[in-house]
Amino acid sequence: MIAVFFSILVLITLLYVFSPLFGETYWPFFSKGNLTELHHARKEGIWAISDVDSEYEMGKLTKDDYTFLREYLKGEVAPVLKEEKDILNSALMPEKEISEDLKKDIIREVVRIWGKKFSA
Repeated sequence: MIAVFFSILVLITLLYVFSPLFGETYWPFFSKGNLTELHHARKEGIWAISDVDSEYEMGKLTKDDYTFLREYLKGEVAPVLKEEKDILNSALMPEKEISEDLKKDIIREVVRIWGKKFSA
């Protein structure tokens, strides 16, 4: 009985110790590099805009200060959002165009899967 209890305790301890390894992200864009930095910059920028909004709603900022700060922060975050979007689009969308024959074959296959007749 003590051996079973001890084994369970050791197993729980090992799971606790190695649990950070199970949560590690292995997708290359998010594990390290420029996209991760851009993601953090985007989060910080959006948080700053949200903070300015809440400060204004609580009456701590004048309308002029609020407008200036919000526009300034939006100007800081916009290039980060554009760069992040460009990186994701380049990773997800190929640079090369699909040929017309391949497009027709793809459409024909989709129509076939849907059970329709295709006349071309």
